[in-house]
Amino acid sequence: MSEVRIVTCAGGAAWEAPLVRGLQRRELGIELVRRCVDHGELLGIALRDRPRAALVAAELPWLDRDLVGTLQDAGVAVVAIDSLGGRPLDRLGVSRVLDADATVEAVVAHLHGIGGDSAPSVRPPDADEVSGLNGRVVAVWGGPGAPGRTTVSVHLAVEAARSGAKVVLVDADPWAPAVAQVLGLAESPSVAQAARLAAEGWPESLASCLQVGPDGVAVLAGLAHPDLWPEIRDHAWRAVVDAARAQAGLVIVDVGAPVEEDEELAFDRVPYRRNLMTLTALESATDVFLVAAADPVAVRRAVVAHRALQQVRPAVARRTKVVLNRAPRSPRRLQECSTLLAEWTGAPPLAFLPVERAFDRCVWEGRTLRAVAPRSAWLRELHALVTAVV
Repeated sequence: MSEVRIVTCAGGAAWEAPLVRGLQRRELGIELVRRCVDHGELLGIALRDRPRAALVAAELPWLDRDLVGTLQDAGVAVVAIDSLGGRPLDRLGVSRVLDADATVEAVVAHLHGIGGDSAPSVRPPDADEVSGLNGRVVAVWGGPGAPGRTTVSVHLAVEAARSGAKVVLVDADPWAPAVAQVLGLAESPSVAQAARLAAEGWPESLASCLQVGPDGVAVLAGLAHPDLWPEIRDHAWRAVVDAARAQAGLVIVDVGAPVEEDEELAFDRVPYRRNLMTLTALESATDVFLVAAADPVAVRRAVVAHRALQQVRPAVARRTKVVLNRAPRSPRRLQECSTLLAEWTGAPPLAFLPVERAFDRCVWEGRTLRAVAPRSAWLRELHALVTAVV
């Protein structure tokens, strides 16, 4: 019988000491690496020593989707010892649950039955409401500056909703969130609250975080303060995107410009990544639109951003389509921008959105272009993107 290395973390639960004593018998083939006292020690020891399993008290308040997912990604199976019952552990990704009254022999048999790798078992958060995740995810991205990412995101969502689609608009820009302000909505509830609910196994549905925007668009506002970005962790954010896909047929995600991965801050051996929301949205998106403003500086920024994306996510870069915003009236300058973008990104722009002065009123009044200038040429040109995603 091969030896199984484990760690425990019970937070003072009554079952831990008797179980640990019972597992000390050598013939059982169990090696206890450490009895951890808190979340930080459990993560640090598990990610450093890579035991086969972690026995954790089910009632611990910090047992959430991100902890479970992080351990599973490292090949550490999470076995919850449940003494209270009633907690929806499956929504946290925990598929292995033992009763606190289980005998030592039963625990040993379960531990020896765990394979060498722990496959993640996090199910879609709203799987009880829908049979699958069929929603389309569109990520609207762009280079640094203000090429018009939020403007395109908001109006693409509104026009898609007007065409009959059920749309969720998500502000996932960790650097400069602005969707709520642009639409004149409250900044809370926000993506931070949604991520917290996802981490806790959805005690409330994503719908509790959505606000009603123009033309029936469901809006998930961005971070109320940009410095709240560490609250968005990997597995919780992915669960939010999945929940949005389950909620609507079309999910528009407004993301930030940076895609670099060298800004990791290690904490308990688990990195915080400010660009996590952007990269995850780009990876999971059905369509990726790179918004570039039509002037030499902005075009260069778009090209550099596309090259950065090629380095970190080449597959995403290959399927990215360019949208030229604030396109000049001069045919010669328009051709220069289009040719340069086609040369560096591999394809000409999918849409040419002209300069629209009515956007000044939109910003000041917190209204969409459809409400301010319904016959705008900008909206007519946007129709190419709406057709592509609806």
